[in-house]
Amino acid sequence: MTKDNLIFGLAGMVLGVIVGVVLMSSSGGRQSSSTPVPQQVATTSNPNATATAPEQGQLPDGHPPVDETALKSRVAEQQEILKKDPNNQEATVALANLNFDLKNYQEAIQFYEKALERDASNINLITDLGTAHMWMGNYDKAQELYNKSLSMDPKHLQSLMNMGIVRMSIGDRAGAAEMWEKVLTYYPNHPEADMLKQAVAKLRENPKGSG
Repeated sequence: MTKDNLIFGLAGMVLGVIVGVVLMSSSGGRQSSSTPVPQQVATTSNPNATATAPEQGQLPDGHPPVDETALKSRVAEQQEILKKDPNNQEATVALANLNFDLKNYQEAIQFYEKALERDASNINLITDLGTAHMWMGNYDKAQELYNKSLSMDPKHLQSLMNMGIVRMSIGDRAGAAEMWEKVLTYYPNHPEADMLKQAVAKLRENPKGSG
């Protein structure tokens, strides 16, 4: 499961748009289709634009193709495990992640919720559920879940980065800047630190995104 790596690549694209630079993907590591990608984060000609609602199934430029056949085969394997052991947590989480990778976000949400019924304090499951809702355009629910994660760990990197993306998506530039300022405070050596600093500066200079 590599959605955590792509969320940083997505954040890099968002940040790149804000500062007027096009980034295909960044922050290193493998990429996966399981992180929401805005239909149009913004246009490079307008660095003041904000992100728009995500389009399900869209992948960023340069993203490797998804092997749906292999993923569906793994889904079938995990489903067989659940038939024999309906309370198998590992299979439940695997099905949540696999459905996420297959862009079956509603199914992913259902499996994340089942997994959380057994492990309610699992911060990574809470964050992944929030990201699934972000893909569905359920921004209020996504923020609720990220806030829950951050109440458990105010320094949770994925939640801070994702919350910034959600706030950009709803046009809350000041809110996005606030989240990414926290990333800079807690993770000054983050691979996107320089881009974060530039993006935050532009968002603070023009919090309404006009002009």
